[in-house]
Amino acid sequence: MLAYYLIAPSFNALLITGLILLFIIILLVKHYKSISHLGYYQKIMLLTSLSIAVGSHGLMHLGVEKQYNFNPYTWI
Repeated sequence: MLAYYLIAPSFNALLITGLILLFIIILLVKHYKSISHLGYYQKIMLLTSLSIAVGSHGLMHLGVEKQYNFNPYTWI
């Protein structure tokens, strides 16, 4: 069943952006002290970039759920 989803390009994009977001969260936690010393404008730009990444990942979830009837919560 999972092999069927891995063929779909939208599912691959969802998987890749999910892995990138996980990597970003790990980097944010690892370099928290450096990030806390950033200027006000740099923090706003960082949060804006993160919100765009999370939003686009969420929209990909919506598309994959609609197109392929894919709900990852059914795996739990």
